[in-house]
Parts: sequence; structure tokens; C-alpha cells
Amino acid sequence: MENAKTNIVLCGFMSCGKTTIGKPLAKALGYQFVDTDQLLVSTFGKTIPEMFAEGGEPYFRDCEYRIAQDAAAMDHSVISTGGGMMTFERNAEALSRTGTVIYIHQDFNSCYRRLSSQKDRPLVQNNSREDFYRMYNARIPHYKKYASFILENCGSVKEAVNEILQFLER
Repeated sequence: MENAKTNIVLCGFMSCGKTTIGKPLAKALGYQFVDTDQLLVSTFGKTIPEMFAEGGEPYFRDCEYRIAQDAAAMDHSVISTGGGMMTFERNAEALSRTGTVIYIHQDFNSCYRRLSSQKDRPLVQNNSREDFYRMYNARIPHYKKYASFILENCGSVKEAVNEILQFLER
């Protein structure tokens, strides 16, 4: 028997607003807020750049899969996923079993503007704007595949939270 979907899983490209929207959404629902990137760091005792340096992206993605499983086992949580987490079937399958997936869409230029100022992200250091644009477009179908709702993140945080709450009430 499938578990009830008691979690809310936020997915979307890097810097689209998952954490910014997720924290007040969790508060409004009375849920805990979980950021999978923070969970990765606390579980493995290494920063994301250290994980990439240690074993490259394959090692990081294996660690991320364990975190997807751990997050899926939680209850009444708003889970903010890393930008690439839901692009891997095994992660998306695990999280969508116990969570309603919401894709937070924001235009590429807004995401890239914020990303370009974040030098602590390994993918930022190693990719050009054109690389990010290709990555952004390649990831969209993955986000949409599991999404029960797509939020166009173009207003205030309060408006975004209210729009998600309205969707959840239906």
C-alpha cells in the first residue's frame, strides 16, 4: 500500500526561490522545513564543493540519493530540493511517493543573475552562461514530469505561498 502524500516537495532550477518560498510555506502549514542541500551537508559532514572535489558529480549524486530517501521517509515536511535532485529518476520517484511535487518556475535571467553571484556552488564555477541556459532548458521537462502544480514565481513570496496554499486546498 502506498504511503499517504503528507509532504510538499519543491523543485526547480537553482535560485528559483524554493527555500525562500518553502520556509514561510512550512510555517503556514505547521510543517517542518527541510532543505536537501543542508541535509546533505549535515549528514555527510562535508560541504557540497568538498563532495564534488572528493568524488565528482557521480559521488555527489549518490549522496543526494540517500538524502532523497531520507527526506521521503519524513512526515509533514516541506522539502526544498537541490536544483538537480528531481532530474534523476530514482530521486524523483522516492520523493513523489510521499510528497506532492510543486515545480517553482522562474525565468532563466532571474535565476542566472542570483547564481552568478554565488561562487560557492561547484556548477557555477565550472559552467558558462550558455552552459547554464542549456542546463536550465534540459531540466524543465524533469521538473514538470512529477509536478502536480507549477508555480510561476514572478510575484512576492507571500503571493507565491498563498497560491500554493490555494492549490493544496483543492
